Amino acid sequence: MGSSRQPPYQLIPGDKYNLTLGIITAFGLAAAKDGLPSRVHPFVRWSVNAFTNWNLAFVALRVLLQQEQWDPFLLVNSMSVCMAFRTGFSQGLDENMRKKIASMDFEMPRPLFVCADHLCHTLPVVVLATSILRQRRRVHPMNGVYGLLLFTWFAYRQSGQLDASKLYMPHPWKRTWLAAIAALGLTPPMVEAILDRSRGRAALYAIGLLLPYLSTRLDPNLRRTYMFEAALARASEAARCKQPPELPRVQSETPLRWQSEHTE
Repeated sequence: MGSSRQPPYQLIPGDKYNLTLGIITAFGLAAAKDGLPSRVHPFVRWSVNAFTNWNLAFVALRVLLQQEQWDPFLLVNSMSVCMAFRTGFSQGLDENMRKKIASMDFEMPRPLFVCADHLCHTLPVVVLATSILRQRRRVHPMNGVYGLLLFTWFAYRQSGQLDASKLYMPHPWKRTWLAAIAALGLTPPMVEAILDRSRGRAALYAIGLLLPYLSTRLDPNLRRTYMFEAALARASEAARCKQPPELPRVQSETPLRWQSEHTE
C-alpha cells in the first residue's frame, strides 16, 4: 500500500499496512446489511449498503487513526468510485438516485444533492491526490488489485451479482465496471507519470481513464433507455410496498351449524 514503518494501532505485529484493521472494517460494514434493527431510518440502512459510503468509512478511519499507509489504496479506490459513479449516472441519471433517496423520507433539493455528490465522490480524490503528489509518494499497482477485490466482494455481498442496479437504480452497469477497472489499473501509472513529469504518458493514461465515461456520456440512447427503466423500477417498488386493503372479518356460525346438522 504505502509506508514501511509500523502504523499506529497495529493489530498484528508485522502487518506493516495494518490490513487486519481494514478487513475488520469491511466485515463490519458488510454485517451491517442484515444487522441494523428495523427501527433505523431507511436512508441510513440504505447508506450503509452503498460502496461510496464504504469508501468514506475507510477514509474517516484513516483520518481518525492516522493510517497514512492507506493513502495510495484510498486514492485508487476513491478514483474508481468517482469514475464509476460519473459513468453510471451520467446524462442526468443521477436524478433517479435523488428520487430514490426522496422515497426514503430524505428529501434533498437538487443543489444540495449535487453538493453532497461532489463531497462524497470528488473531494476524496482531490485531497488524496494532492497529498500524495506533494509527498512524491509512489502508488503500487497492487493497490488496484486490492480495490478490485473489495469492489467484487461488495457487489456479490450486497447484490449477489455484478449488476448493482437493484441496490442503486438502473444504470449501464457494464460500463460502470469498465470505468472502475480502468481507474483501478490506470491511476497508479498516471501518478507515476505525473511524478516523473512525463506529460505525454500522463495525458495518455488520463484519456484511457476517461474513455468509459466519454462513451457513456455521448451515447444518444442512454438517457431514454435508463430513464424508462428507472420509472419502471419505481413503479414496481411502489406496487411491492403497497399494502392490500384489509378485508373485514365477519364471524359466522353457519359453517359450524351446517357441520353439526350433517354429522348427527
